[in-house]
Parts: sequence; C-alpha cells; structure tokens
Amino acid sequence: MKLTNTYYKLPLSNIPFQQIPTLEFMSYKFIYCSSFPLMGFMGVDFQLMSVYDAYDDQVLDFSELKEKELLFGKVISGKLSTRGPSKCLKIGSVEEEVIATMLPDLKYSADLNCSSHGNWFFMREGKYMLFSSIKSEFERVRHLEHMATYGDSIIRLRVVMELLKKNVKQGKVELSIEDFKNVAYNVLKSDPVLGRADEDMLKSGVDVWVPCMLTTPLYEELPKNIRGKAIV
Repeated sequence: MKLTNTYYKLPLSNIPFQQIPTLEFMSYKFIYCSSFPLMGFMGVDFQLMSVYDAYDDQVLDFSELKEKELLFGKVISGKLSTRGPSKCLKIGSVEEEVIATMLPDLKYSADLNCSSHGNWFFMREGKYMLFSSIKSEFERVRHLEHMATYGDSIIRLRVVMELLKKNVKQGKVELSIEDFKNVAYNVLKSDPVLGRADEDMLKSGVDVWVPCMLTTPLYEELPKNIRGKAIV
C-alpha cells in the first residue's frame, strides 16, 4: 500500500550530556527520524519509527537519510509531538510503497528484566499483537527490537543508551546496569515531558526500559541479512 513517510528533526537539547560519562562534550541539538502509519497493518494508530545515526547539520536534505545508518532498529511509536518548546520539526515527506514483508519482526517477553531464560516470542509482518506471536528462543530474537511503544521522550533515552553502549564496546568507559539506570533516570528527569512525572513513575520506567535497551545488540554490528528478522 502507498504510505506517507514523514521526516523530522527530534530535539535533544534537554539531554544533560555534560553529566554523562564519555558524552560530556557532546552538544547535539537534534537527531533525524522518520515514520509512517501502521493503521493499515495493525488497525491501530501507531507509527513505525526509524531513528538515524545523524545529527544537527550532518544532513543537508532529508533525501540523504536513505543512505544513513539507523542508530537502532525500527520501533513502534506514537506520533511525535509537533507543538510546544520541544516540538519535532517536520523537514519533508515522501510517498512510498510498503508491503507487510518489509516490516520488521519484533520480539516480546513477559519478563521485565529481559532475561535470556524467559519465554520469548516474535511478531512479524505488522501483526504486532500478542495473539499473533510466534514462540521462539532468546538467541533467535535477541537482535530484534522489543514490542513496545516509543515516543519523543523514550527515543531521547534510547539515543543516550545507544551512544553509551558504543562507548562501552570501544572500551572508553565501564558501566554497570545500575550506572546505566542512573543515567537513564537523569535523562528522563530532564525530559520536557516525563520530567514532570513523580519519582516512582520515573524509577519504574527506568526499570522497564533500560534492561530491554541493553539486551539488544548494537544495530551497526548486526549482519544485514538478520536486521529486523527473527532467525528461524
């Protein structure tokens, strides 16, 4: 079906980079994203979101993003905010032909710690509902993105987690799970939307999101033939 893929600049200026180990000298103001509606596949008003490993003035025209690597795999998201002081800026759109087999597989487990010993499933071809899940094993779906709903705030958090994961991989810093959670809490506390939430809600959010984000390998290291596809 023909769908409109819309491109945005998502603001990052509220992220306290100066307080995050190995990210202190970053001054990114925004990151590039694109999304198209999943209504025709899911019957629900969600978007499939792509977040590119491209920042600020690294892109002159949104058409260049087709050649850019994703920072992490495509995820389900609500619509990005286009109002308020931290609004996302629309920079272009294009009509594209999208079929179900082009959509990524997503993984799911009821285990909030995302343990490798939990029961793992995956969903494919836009049938992102639990009753459509297929039983699998952790090692066959570990590289997939989780069946979870992102938004502006969680995308910002994921950007920080991915940048830190890269630096850990490169030996620039050593971080425990608690270190990652402390960083995540500060990122959410500084967020223009979630920063207004109470302490318990923020801590609960950190406990849910961080293990899932850390479980997923760096996208750039995945072989292209398994990106977004379960190993069957």
